[in-house]
Amino acid sequence: MDKQSIRLIFWFAIFAVGVLLYNAWQNEARVKQEQQQVAVAETKKNDIPEAMITTASKSSNDLMATGEIEAANVDPARVITVTTDVFNLKIDTKGGDIIFLDLPKYPATLDNDQGFVLLAEAKDRFYVVQTGLLNELGPDSASLGRANYTFASSSFVMGEDESIMNVDMHHTTRNGVNITKRYIFARGSYDIRLHYIIDNKSSANYEVSPFGRIKRTAPVSESSGMFGSMRTYTGAAVNTPDKRYQKISFADMQKNNFSEQVMGGWAAMVEHYFATAIVPAVDAKNYFQSENFGGDLFGIRFVSEAKIIPPGVLEIIETKVYAGPEVAAQLKQVAPGLELTIDYGFLWFICQPIFWLLRTMHELLGNWGVAIIATTVIIKGLFYKLSATSYKSMGNMRKLQPKIEALKQRYGDDKQGFSKAMMELYRKEKVNPLGGCLPIIVQIPVFIALYYVLLESVELRQAPFMLWIHDLSAKDPYYVLPIIMGISMFIQQRLNPTPPDPMQAKVMMVMPIFFTFLFLQFPSGLVLYWVVNNILSILQQWVITRRIERAAA
Repeated sequence: MDKQSIRLIFWFAIFAVGVLLYNAWQNEARVKQEQQQVAVAETKKNDIPEAMITTASKSSNDLMATGEIEAANVDPARVITVTTDVFNLKIDTKGGDIIFLDLPKYPATLDNDQGFVLLAEAKDRFYVVQTGLLNELGPDSASLGRANYTFASSSFVMGEDESIMNVDMHHTTRNGVNITKRYIFARGSYDIRLHYIIDNKSSANYEVSPFGRIKRTAPVSESSGMFGSMRTYTGAAVNTPDKRYQKISFADMQKNNFSEQVMGGWAAMVEHYFATAIVPAVDAKNYFQSENFGGDLFGIRFVSEAKIIPPGVLEIIETKVYAGPEVAAQLKQVAPGLELTIDYGFLWFICQPIFWLLRTMHELLGNWGVAIIATTVIIKGLFYKLSATSYKSMGNMRKLQPKIEALKQRYGDDKQGFSKAMMELYRKEKVNPLGGCLPIIVQIPVFIALYYVLLESVELRQAPFMLWIHDLSAKDPYYVLPIIMGISMFIQQRLNPTPPDPMQAKVMMVMPIFFTFLFLQFPSGLVLYWVVNNILSILQQWVITRRIERAAA
């Protein structure tokens, strides 16, 4: 293998090691942070209002089940069904929890009109959103259990001329406080506003702590794809003052419970393309905590500081629930930082403008596949001069191959003499052997970011391209794009300088075959990007190489 190839591989290896070290550092920092949080929870207990301590550690734990999946046997008579333009959901009137939700605009599969089931109470996918008000006299308490709400109808359907639909449930506590739990659904929105309308008709202060919990079973596997290359995050996440987006995986929940008090904040459960989040009042102190119920059942919850409502006063407490696709524009409107649940990783600051460009191209062209092509062309154009520098260096190196071979034959086993003569040749011919490497290194973060944008964007889910490509988020059913990608890699290698070592040359020839098999399982949108990028690189490199050869003739 020639020195240029060795240096190129060296720089790629340095970058890869850097990424691995960064990830290891993050993991170590997260473990240390979790340990510190446990210590802080003990040493700063007095900083959390006593009502919140009691509620979080006792009432909420005792109130809502242990590790058992009790909601699987909900009596159908106490279930309200709600239908909007973006939801089909069920609410259990015992507690007023959302126990089922599917998304009709996001079919589970291309061959099935059934919407993707996000929330469910089934044994194989227990995933619910529980919300309530904690007070020993009701509506929710450790001694009395969950409230039994009354309702005007068992079915609510949003009319075609309705932009807002309210779903009200009513309950009166033992001391005469009237509670209306109101879900507010807006047309076209996955943001569900939840209002507790509290009318204190009693003769005493009413002290209540709002709470919310997302409770679900962990999936069998948290990663997918060949060699783990298509890994996507599934687990909990929270927003804290120190970190806008902090992951809490199911493995983390098994080791340590996350526990932190923040002003405002939010908690979420995240999976590929979809998220569920609960957002308490922004002007209240909220106590967030992860939960491990045993087995594969986990939760993330908040309990707000107690709110005192004097006699004769009507108060409204709001909580937001988001349940739907990870669409950045909607997530930003729900809560600051919630758009980070679109998990672009540590290159998010590059991914976000790239996605903006991709979305803009889609708005102009009307097809996500064509938008991928246009975005790749634009990014390639932005790096045209850097790429040209790299290909020019490769072309000059290719031109020197006969002279390098001659030097190799002359010096034989004298490696020191060969290296000295080769460096003199580079100086004489004014060729920088690193000229082909550095421009490529600069571009690597951008292309990795584009990779994550195409992997994480729900807009590409079931998005058609043309001909046989009906879903850009699924693999090519006939493997045409991976084969084209492999052919393009082979052509690129033919344009590069040939390694002087025959064995290394054979290894390099096998690489396109290896990557072709690797890309067979990749989403077709990602493979399309690689194919377009390779073709553009081939054209640019071919033109530059021909110019160099004509100039040398």
